Amino acid sequence: MSLLFSTKKSILSNVEYILFAFLALLASAGNTIFNRLGANHASALTNATIKSFFIVIACFLISLVFGHVPTLYSLSLEQWLWILLIGVLTSIDWLFYFLAIKRSHLEAFAPFCAAGILFASNTLFSIFTFMSVTNGGKPLNIIFYFLGLASLLASLIFIIFNRKINPSTKWLWVLFAAISTISFAFVLLIVKLKLSDVPADVISYHQMTIVFVTMLISSLVTKSITELVKIRWLDHLYIFIGALFNALMMVCRYTAFSYANSEPAIINVIIGLDFIIVSVVTILFFKAKNKLQMLIIIILVASGMALDVLAGLI
Repeated sequence: MSLLFSTKKSILSNVEYILFAFLALLASAGNTIFNRLGANHASALTNATIKSFFIVIACFLISLVFGHVPTLYSLSLEQWLWILLIGVLTSIDWLFYFLAIKRSHLEAFAPFCAAGILFASNTLFSIFTFMSVTNGGKPLNIIFYFLGLASLLASLIFIIFNRKINPSTKWLWVLFAAISTISFAFVLLIVKLKLSDVPADVISYHQMTIVFVTMLISSLVTKSITELVKIRWLDHLYIFIGALFNALMMVCRYTAFSYANSEPAIINVIIGLDFIIVSVVTILFFKAKNKLQMLIIIILVASGMALDVLAGLI
């Protein structure tokens, strides 16, 4: 009974950052839907160039609404350096993400990225904020946390070596996807530990400006920039709406991380529910292939989520 009471008390005391995490989850779902709608007539790199540009605009509009425009260029040198670093890391994340998706099967790539982000992020936070993620380093919490990591790792191994999910014999995409997820995990760590006092929309604006410049240069080098004139106006609209959802997801996620008492594992799990929900709906209502394998992945990922959340709550 005391365990249940303490868990409820912990949840209630953290309701604000949990609310922002759920808002990020809803925005993530919208981002996923419009990404798919707008990706029909453009390569991944062209799509990323357009989307990053629209995200910059969306983040500026959010800063305008919240009155943070004067803060955009009044940061300290240290804050500028950290923002520059997360911009570079996000560019690496995006570039290797697109390299990976071209070489993989979507059925393997999507769950690998979802589980990989959770595993990489939770691993980093367990290294740098060990006492926080294990609620003071209690033995039971430590056991739960590392069992959660083990479950997430098992899901990644299952995805890689299961021939029905991943029939490819060339696993270069795994390396690229791993680089992408690790880069993103470092972004979350830096936002939590070094940029919690900077408004989330300000971080996102500068971060995505760096990404846009990187994507634009990459598009020019690969000559995929010529696709811009061939994209339908409707696809531009889909990409813009998806970018708006993406900006809202970033701002809500970073805001959740900015709370001093926020638990990164809980935030990551809430936003990671997007993958679980989409996968379950696909299995139940659509003609998804390899339903049993997908169900095993969902169980492993969900178990990892639950264990890591318990480690931070009890």
